[in-house]
Amino acid sequence: MACYTYRPLPTPVPGAGMRVQITLTDDGSDSLASRVGPGIEQVAGNVVRADTGAVTLAVREIENSRGERDDWLGESVVVPRRFIHTIEERRMSVGGTGLLGGAIAAGLVAATAAMGSGGFEGGGASTPGGAPH
Repeated sequence: MACYTYRPLPTPVPGAGMRVQITLTDDGSDSLASRVGPGIEQVAGNVVRADTGAVTLAVREIENSRGERDDWLGESVVVPRRFIHTIEERRMSVGGTGLLGGAIAAGLVAATAAMGSGGFEGGGASTPGGAPH
């Protein structure tokens, strides 16, 4: 499982296929309410097409003003540039992914050690009569 973060775009226009998060302006939130729902502040998904006038997304997630998120199935939404406050690119968080991987590995080592210390004592197998081989 990888950790992701959103960072400012390196270019003014995102490329097709890029995973982005758009923060809407207040006017954008109001104007797109019939398409994405009322009070939506952020729309995230994959860029289908983008130019200086608009960004078309295959939407994967929306977030409202209360921080509540809903998953979408890639529905196409056109967001005019005048309604975009910021666009950020989704990037893998190397530090976050490394920390998560390290924590999982440490947990597995600890669990294995704990299970190993609870094994049989005496060092030898025994026969049904109880005497060691």
